Amino acid sequence: MQRFPFSAVISDLDGTLLNPDHLLGAFTIDTIKNLRKRQIPFVVATGRPFADAQRLFQLAGIDDICIITSNGARADHINGEPIFARLIDDDLARTLTTFSNDTQVCVNTYEKNGWFSNHDVPDAEKFHRVTGFTYQKVDFHQHSFHKVEKVYFLSYGADRLHQLEQYIEQQFGDRVSYTYSSPHCLEIMAKGVSKASTLEKVLGRNILQNSVAFGDGLNDEQMLAAVKTGLVMGNADPRLLKALPNLEQIGNNGDEAVAHFLATCEG
Repeated sequence: MQRFPFSAVISDLDGTLLNPDHLLGAFTIDTIKNLRKRQIPFVVATGRPFADAQRLFQLAGIDDICIITSNGARADHINGEPIFARLIDDDLARTLTTFSNDTQVCVNTYEKNGWFSNHDVPDAEKFHRVTGFTYQKVDFHQHSFHKVEKVYFLSYGADRLHQLEQYIEQQFGDRVSYTYSSPHCLEIMAKGVSKASTLEKVLGRNILQNSVAFGDGLNDEQMLAAVKTGLVMGNADPRLLKALPNLEQIGNNGDEAVAHFLATCEG
């Protein structure tokens, strides 16, 4: 068996490691288990919350990985042992969730004790059907915030999100980081938080720079640029392709392209 050419494997979930039904394919599960048998670190870096991502892998019988969630706001071992967290101040979270009166924008938070939203969430069941993870509908003016990992805005009106992005940059740019996990989802974290920054804390710079990473969204941009080999999915957000034009593009998530690439490395 040939020597594996990377110190660690890092992958996004939706649009990358998960198939279009937001599930782990059988070949993907076997590939991750084979990597761990060889003591090759496997790190998930996702915008999802920990409880949701943890359940996905537990159902697949995978019990020895690190999971970075909420775009880097948290890092935990799959067994729940905390590794790192950088949270949004509760008062700032209240301001971020209440400043806009646009009824065409759905405002959400991921917090230590759950997922909260001011509207019914489009497509929520599609993303979380297997794990059973769901939201509580709240009035953020009256909500008791507790260890907020991220605030995010959902809208199918790109102009609305662009206006929110500009306002947030102007008013809170010195206190938050922001990115897009999809063209319809603007995500806000504490200043300095990203998948890349948390990966460096978890793995160390030397291992990170000798790793391979896979992603499909703008929230993967810094991560893909930080590693030895960053690979962009064939189904990626066109804005990611534009931001990282020199990176190799592989197949689609529906074909389990991540697992197939890793299988070619295993020998």
